[in-house]
Amino acid sequence: MTLRFRLMLGCLALGVLGSAVAATVAPTAPRALTIERLYSLPWLIGTHPENPQWSHDSRQLAFLWNDEGTSFLDVWMTDVSGGKPVRVTAMPRPENPAHPGTDVAKLEQVARAESDHGVSELIWAADGRHLVFVLHGRIYQVLPGQAPQPLTTTDASASDIAASPRGNAIAYLSAGALWVADLSAAKPMPRRIHSPGQRDVAVESFAWSGDGRRLAFVEADASQVPTRGIPDYLGDSTRLVQVKRPFPGEPSPTRRLGVVAAAGGGVHWMDIGENPLDQIFGVHWSPDSRQLLVDKSDLYIKNRRLLILDPENGKSHLLLQEIDPHNVTAEWWSDWAPDGKGVYFTSDRDNDYQVYYAALAGAAPKPVTAGDWAVFSASISPAAHALFVVTNAGNAESRRVYRVPLAGGAPQPLTPAEGAHHPLVSPDGRYLADLYSSDVTPPDLYLQTTAGAGPTAFRRRQLTHSPLREFSDYRWIVPKYVVFRNVNDGTLLHARLMLPPNFDPARKYPAILGSVYSNSVHNEWGGRVYHPTWGLDQYLAQQGFVVMNVDISGSSGYGKLFRQRIREDYGGVDVDDLYSGTRYLVAQGHVDPRRIGIWGSSYGGLLTAMSMFRYPDVYQAGVAGAPATSLFHALTGEMQTMMAPQGHEAQYAKSSAFLRSGNLKGHLMLIHGMRDTTVLFKDSVTLTERLTLQGKDVDLVVLPNAPHLWDTEGLAQTRYAYRKLCDYFKRYLAKPDQGSGTEAVESTAGEKSRGN
Repeated sequence: MTLRFRLMLGCLALGVLGSAVAATVAPTAPRALTIERLYSLPWLIGTHPENPQWSHDSRQLAFLWNDEGTSFLDVWMTDVSGGKPVRVTAMPRPENPAHPGTDVAKLEQVARAESDHGVSELIWAADGRHLVFVLHGRIYQVLPGQAPQPLTTTDASASDIAASPRGNAIAYLSAGALWVADLSAAKPMPRRIHSPGQRDVAVESFAWSGDGRRLAFVEADASQVPTRGIPDYLGDSTRLVQVKRPFPGEPSPTRRLGVVAAAGGGVHWMDIGENPLDQIFGVHWSPDSRQLLVDKSDLYIKNRRLLILDPENGKSHLLLQEIDPHNVTAEWWSDWAPDGKGVYFTSDRDNDYQVYYAALAGAAPKPVTAGDWAVFSASISPAAHALFVVTNAGNAESRRVYRVPLAGGAPQPLTPAEGAHHPLVSPDGRYLADLYSSDVTPPDLYLQTTAGAGPTAFRRRQLTHSPLREFSDYRWIVPKYVVFRNVNDGTLLHARLMLPPNFDPARKYPAILGSVYSNSVHNEWGGRVYHPTWGLDQYLAQQGFVVMNVDISGSSGYGKLFRQRIREDYGGVDVDDLYSGTRYLVAQGHVDPRRIGIWGSSYGGLLTAMSMFRYPDVYQAGVAGAPATSLFHALTGEMQTMMAPQGHEAQYAKSSAFLRSGNLKGHLMLIHGMRDTTVLFKDSVTLTERLTLQGKDVDLVVLPNAPHLWDTEGLAQTRYAYRKLCDYFKRYLAKPDQGSGTEAVESTAGEKSRGN
């Protein structure tokens, strides 16, 4: 069907091949959004497609999707010549009771069914005919039009499947080992070609050689990493679950690189340097399969090296080294040039991430792209003799695809300027599969040619139509983008702003900053994809709140110096950036400075707590989800920004929000899952105890079955936590009796009884 979005504010039109997506004016009486409807199946916005995969002849595109708006993914396929996508698989789904009522057993079964995402991985087999996919850790192959056939046993835990470039074989990981299966056999028998044979040692990644004869793999050894117990209170008795969980400054996993024949045999270990704690960001075979490119750095990402290895003798030589003691991000990419005489790589050696070329023969790297913008991803198409890059050129909040000649030159735009594009180029370089969304367009899959100019430019065909018909019955607010300056040093900041319906600039509205985090100001559905806040933001705005996201220091796309502002300063300059956002809102004249709230999760929880402790007179209420309030208990990856605590104790203490809790004046709610291994539940218990002793107003919402992503694991849990969050802000910020413009605010607690 043709998808139409009815929008109250503005409209957007996208040219497509064979169909059109057009925005029209919202109906005069749209249905009211509720937390219950936003976070129940089927999804109003449908199920976004995932993992597109081109066939070797570039004629067919396979992907994961369902057209029902539920969570379970199956395999779909379409042909570039036209026609609707067809469903290739209909894998068995778990039972989902239709009317569970209050029966706990049935409700638990509903939760299991809702959390089952179905097929998780998909590739084309080397024969170009079969599709290979993973369902619940088991590998299947399917020929379109036939029933899927299992390749592995029911107790398998397969992942990371990859097809051999030559010969009809696949490789994959299972139980820490590297496996290969020959699909040309009548009954494929997987072979384990490398198993570390030690507890806490596992293969974590691998790469096929171009000739299909060998595989390079990275083996990680976590045997020296400390183990910690996470209490599990669900079940007949409390048990202590042991997990590998180091703190900053404690031993991290070590890594080494090996090469093994696809037929099995001995492993040749490569010389990649003396420090086994170094991180490996990429391993790539040269086009002739005679050399390896390794992209690596030290543990703190301050010393990056590109190495060229000879897999026959394991020896390496340094192609390129970049040392930056101030670096805090590793958004690196590298790969071989099609002729094997050099490598392309991204680097921020100048102002921001751009693509460079380094010849094996030596000489300084040559810039391939340049401009006052950033490259977020890149891929090489030998067939098109071009690079395809995603940048924010000309539009800071968008992510657009450009085509760049391999030798460099003016980038040619391929996709519409607005929105967020995630491209996959076909093997012949002629087509682009584009996972696309924008502020007004939920995620869907599009197909277009890669012609960068002329009458075919931007001609697109929408392959999937995910949102339900019901989607158009609701009002969807269009965000706007604003800029302002940090109140301390004048640094330019970007923000995403949502205003309530029928906004009246003469009135005073309550405001909420959140979900606060880095890289949250994107023109894509929801702005930030890591949490399902698209519905929550819309709901809060339509309840009368001004909602703002700020791209704080450390965010990408604004230059190297902007990212490096965060170095050894979590909870410092980033919190000042958020405070600057509140000053901007108040200065516009339509936000009540007495009714400003803030919320975020994980690092955003740190930002929330620290904001309320450092600026206690600014924020009336805050909600911190899984808040990382103790940097001493962070993951070791945070040492990329904070270094090790040894010798940096003062910086860690300054960035640990729980040490500043005595300054709290407003109302703080903590939401935390008890099964969180990323940010320990213990830290929220500790902070709650401190605030209780200090006589502060704190609420702790406990989610017994939640991991770190507390709002993505189980819809009942999401609804419960989001209702708590919304009611908290309504209680302390709404105050409709003061003429705040929030007279429509109602308690979410009553939504269920009132219906949708």
